[in-house]
Amino acid sequence: MDIASPRNVQTVMHPLRARLLQVVSSERIGPRMQRISLGGADLSGGFPAPEFAPADHVKLVIPDAVTGEIPLPVIEDDRLTRGAGPRPVLRDYTVREVDDSRLVVDFVLHDHGPAGRWAINASVGDPIGVLGPRGSHIYPRDYARYVLIADETALPAVGRWLDEPGLTAAVDVFALVQSRDEYPLPERSDARVHWIEEPVGPARAAAITAAAAGISATDDVFVWAAGEADTLKPLRRALRDRGFPRDQFDIDGYWRSGVAGLDHHLLDED
Repeated sequence: MDIASPRNVQTVMHPLRARLLQVVSSERIGPRMQRISLGGADLSGGFPAPEFAPADHVKLVIPDAVTGEIPLPVIEDDRLTRGAGPRPVLRDYTVREVDDSRLVVDFVLHDHGPAGRWAINASVGDPIGVLGPRGSHIYPRDYARYVLIADETALPAVGRWLDEPGLTAAVDVFALVQSRDEYPLPERSDARVHWIEEPVGPARAAAITAAAAGISATDDVFVWAAGEADTLKPLRRALRDRGFPRDQFDIDGYWRSGVAGLDHHLLDED
């Protein structure tokens, strides 16, 4: 853990676990969003859920579309070991909620990817594999203002931010969506949500940068942004050009247009 400054984003690693869970409920919460709650005996023994870690995510092991098999990796010496069978299909998803009996994941519904297809067809009792979380990024909690910028894929993490009981500062959310009823964000008196209706595409980059135009590095503000990787690059450059210290913002490309199963940990920051 980096403890050089209380305002650094601190990283805490967790023992790696592989869990086999089952769907306990599935609910449509928006025109293109499905909330699926998972449960099972593998949730016993606790699940890492530190405070101020709203971007925590797990890797879902998607069942084979034909056989229904779930090639859950074996963990040896805190490392994943894949067996001789088929390569597992893994997708990263934010943990929307978690307690001792359920793990909640929100899916953007689409039929051009294995996770979206699984979510469309998931029924109570259906199994799915869950790996992690491997670690948590714990964000500083003492800024006067937080600016959160997200597309549809990052709105579950924004929901985690707004649910955070220790967050007492002012919050501005800039949500890039196709329609403002896309996702039910929690309401709180100190938060303002700005819905930016913009179709998925290159124009979103300009909309994101415009949303942050009034933010100054001299403000006591922390900027968090997540979504399509290429649309976020101009924002990262703009904050750097304005003199924002590296520990005053965190920008994460969750996905990249045209790329299946993007490993966001390997993205460059240019």
